[in-house]
Amino acid sequence: MLAQMLTGLLTEALPHPSQAAVGAGEAWGRYLADTPSPVQRIDSDEAVRRLTHVLTDVGFAPGLAQDRATPVIPLRHCPFREVAEEHREVVCSLHLGLMRGALKEVRAPLGVDRLEPFVEPSLCLVHLTPAQQQADGTA
Repeated sequence: MLAQMLTGLLTEALPHPSQAAVGAGEAWGRYLADTPSPVQRIDSDEAVRRLTHVLTDVGFAPGLAQDRATPVIPLRHCPFREVAEEHREVVCSLHLGLMRGALKEVRAPLGVDRLEPFVEPSLCLVHLTPAQQQADGTA
């Protein structure tokens, strides 16, 4: 109930609630990520592993990533599904930001291109792309 109340408040009070949610999610994603040492460089497989760990810790039950070049991570459980069904623009944006922040924090060679919510009742898809494509705007 608290989550529904807060997402409703954000939706009504902010001019751009989804942008605010992405920003808040990114901050939490950076906080929750297992940050590598300053000299450690991680590859795509390690980036997916670290992101999957964060997603597991917050209750998403992620599946194995499909396609190594442009991974897609299936999320089989949304810990805020009921709230997300009513306030998708806030909840899904918060989750998108969380994943983006986690990957940025570990200096991943991948970024989150998009989150595809509820492709099935209990399935969302996280689409990853090379980080350079996102920076160039070619994704």
